[in-house]
Amino acid sequence: MRAAGRRSWGGWCPALLLGIAAAGCAPVASTTSYGMPNGGALFDGQQLPRRGDGFVLARPGDPTRYGTPTLVGAIERALALVAERYPGTPPMRVGDLSSPGGGRHPRHGSHRSGRDVDLIFYATDRAGRTVQGRGWLAYDRLGVARETNTPAGEGSGELFFFDTPRNWLLVRTLLADEQALVQWIFCSRGVKARLLRYAADHEPDPEILARAATVLHQPSRGRSHNDHFHVRVLCTAEERQSGCREYGPVWPWLRAAVEKPLPREPEEHTDANLIRWLMEPLPEDAG
Repeated sequence: MRAAGRRSWGGWCPALLLGIAAAGCAPVASTTSYGMPNGGALFDGQQLPRRGDGFVLARPGDPTRYGTPTLVGAIERALALVAERYPGTPPMRVGDLSSPGGGRHPRHGSHRSGRDVDLIFYATDRAGRTVQGRGWLAYDRLGVARETNTPAGEGSGELFFFDTPRNWLLVRTLLADEQALVQWIFCSRGVKARLLRYAADHEPDPEILARAATVLHQPSRGRSHNDHFHVRVLCTAEERQSGCREYGPVWPWLRAAVEKPLPREPEEHTDANLIRWLMEPLPEDAG
């Protein structure tokens, strides 16, 4: 499903309007992310459907469900695979992406350029049966979360348990999908430790395990992310040319994809030919 965002720039370079340095800025032809995750914009944002294979939107009536094709494709492929491998899994609740045009977000300091999404953890109940995660449940180091918004007099709240196998499959799918360009998967240190312990026993690919140890990360500031994954993808090579910017490293396994040389301009568009054209004498008036 594809829906256009609210801003159309008719071939202009939006990075210039944002004051972002973008040498050789390419005209806008499709969905593009500009600027930083916490200070950018999104042009012609791609809408994540309210419901898809393996997921539903946590806030279906909210407009903050737009992202780049890189991010939207990564979400759809990864959650569809979990649903396929674990039949009967309730659809994951997908939280905020960005607004249609990016920019300031009502609930986040980031999520401004279409490259961030929140994914609510897969969960089980006391009997080990898969259940849909509810709201933002904070999981402790044992992987246990308690619902705290139950009405007064109805006990101490229902217990939920971190569904390690499904959550690991989600993580490893995102990391193995090099089209997804995943730079970070923010989560708490406790969640990261649980996932890596499980992966050490079950993951056959040591490269994926090494990627997870690098990309799973508790933010140094703000919330610990013990209640959801916050996934961030890199700028594509084309977006970089137009003014997309990011913090932090480009991982070695993604470097070739995001730093690949862009197509050369046609020979007639070179600076030398432009100067030659400008210096040519005007043709004499034939009249």
